[in-house]
Amino acid sequence: MAEEATQTGAQENNSPAIDTQNLRTVYANVCRIVPTPAEIIVDFGLNANFFSPVLPEPLKLETRVVMSPDGAKRLAQALLNTIHNYEATYGVIELDIQKRRKPPAQ
Repeated sequence: MAEEATQTGAQENNSPAIDTQNLRTVYANVCRIVPTPAEIIVDFGLNANFFSPVLPEPLKLETRVVMSPDGAKRLAQALLNTIHNYEATYGVIELDIQKRRKPPAQ
Protein backbone atom coordinates (compact mmCIF):
# COMPACT_ATOMS: atom_id res chain seq x y z
CA MET A 1 0.00 0.00 0.00
CA ALA A 2 2.74 2.46 0.96
CA GLU A 3 4.64 1.47 -2.18
CA GLU A 4 1.62 2.32 -4.32
CA ALA A 5 1.31 5.71 -2.62
CA THR A 6 5.00 6.44 -3.26
CA GLN A 7 4.70 5.54 -6.93
CA THR A 8 1.53 7.59 -7.32
CA GLY A 9 3.13 10.58 -5.60
CA ALA A 10 6.17 10.29 -7.84
CA GLN A 11 3.99 10.28 -10.95
CA GLU A 12 2.02 13.34 -9.79
CA ASN A 13 5.08 15.56 -9.31
CA ASN A 14 7.03 14.20 -12.33
CA SER A 15 9.77 12.66 -10.13
CA PRO A 16 10.90 9.19 -11.13
CA ALA A 17 9.81 6.24 -9.01
CA ILE A 18 12.67 4.93 -6.87
CA ASP A 19 13.34 1.22 -6.56
CA THR A 20 15.49 0.40 -3.50
CA GLN A 21 15.06 -3.37 -3.68
CA ASN A 22 18.74 -4.03 -4.53
CA LEU A 23 20.20 -1.09 -2.62
CA ARG A 24 23.41 -2.00 -0.77
CA THR A 25 24.67 -0.03 2.22
CA VAL A 26 28.35 0.26 3.07
CA TYR A 27 30.15 2.32 5.72
CA ALA A 28 33.16 4.41 4.72
CA ASN A 29 35.33 6.78 6.71
CA VAL A 30 37.74 7.56 3.89
CA CYS A 31 37.56 8.21 0.17
CA ARG A 32 40.00 8.70 -2.69
CA ILE A 33 38.98 10.90 -5.62
CA VAL A 34 40.64 10.54 -9.03
CA PRO A 35 39.65 12.83 -11.91
CA THR A 36 40.11 11.81 -15.53
CA PRO A 37 39.22 13.83 -18.63
CA ALA A 38 35.93 11.91 -18.97
CA GLU A 39 34.84 11.03 -15.43
CA ILE A 40 35.37 11.40 -11.71
CA ILE A 41 36.24 8.19 -9.84
CA VAL A 42 35.47 8.02 -6.12
CA ASP A 43 36.73 5.04 -4.12
CA PHE A 44 35.25 4.55 -0.64
CA GLY A 45 36.77 2.47 2.08
CA LEU A 46 37.46 1.81 5.71
CA ASN A 47 40.56 2.95 7.55
CA ALA A 48 40.70 1.18 10.91
CA ASN A 49 43.58 3.50 11.88
CA PHE A 50 41.86 6.76 10.94
CA PHE A 51 42.96 8.70 14.02
CA SER A 52 46.11 6.84 15.06
CA PRO A 53 47.90 3.57 14.31
CA VAL A 54 46.06 1.10 16.54
CA LEU A 55 45.49 -1.97 14.40
CA PRO A 56 47.86 -3.62 11.92
CA GLU A 57 45.30 -3.31 9.13
CA PRO A 58 45.77 -1.57 5.80
CA LEU A 59 43.31 0.95 4.43
CA LYS A 60 40.70 -1.08 2.52
CA LEU A 61 39.02 0.49 -0.50
CA GLU A 62 35.83 -1.46 -1.13
CA THR A 63 33.40 0.53 -3.25
CA ARG A 64 33.99 2.54 -6.43
CA VAL A 65 31.59 5.08 -7.89
CA VAL A 66 32.34 6.43 -11.36
CA MET A 67 30.38 9.48 -12.49
CA SER A 68 30.43 12.20 -15.09
CA PRO A 69 32.00 15.54 -14.09
CA ASP A 70 28.59 17.24 -14.14
CA GLY A 71 27.10 14.45 -12.01
CA ALA A 72 30.00 14.84 -9.56
CA LYS A 73 29.41 18.60 -9.39
CA ARG A 74 25.69 18.08 -8.68
CA LEU A 75 26.64 15.60 -5.95
CA ALA A 76 29.11 18.09 -4.45
CA GLN A 77 26.46 20.83 -4.43
CA ALA A 78 23.89 18.50 -2.85
CA LEU A 79 26.38 17.42 -0.16
CA LEU A 80 27.32 21.03 0.62
CA ASN A 81 23.65 21.96 0.93
CA THR A 82 22.98 18.96 3.17
CA ILE A 83 25.95 19.78 5.42
CA HIS A 84 24.89 23.44 5.62
CA ASN A 85 21.39 22.40 6.69
CA TYR A 86 22.78 19.86 9.18
CA GLU A 87 25.05 22.45 10.79
CA ALA A 88 22.24 25.00 10.92
CA THR A 89 20.19 22.46 12.89
CA TYR A 90 22.80 20.65 15.00
CA GLY A 91 25.87 22.91 15.09
CA VAL A 92 29.19 23.03 13.31
CA ILE A 93 30.85 19.71 12.47
CA GLU A 94 34.34 19.84 13.98
CA LEU A 95 36.87 18.03 11.80
CA ASP A 96 39.78 18.29 14.25
CA ILE A 97 39.46 15.24 16.51
CA GLN A 98 41.59 16.90 19.20
CA LYS A 99 39.00 19.66 19.54
CA ARG A 100 36.20 17.09 19.84
CA ARG A 101 37.87 14.99 22.53
CA LYS A 102 36.62 15.35 26.04
CA PRO A 103 39.21 15.66 28.80
CA PRO A 104 39.57 12.51 30.91
CA ALA A 105 37.41 12.37 34.03
CA GLN A 106 39.31 13.11 37.21
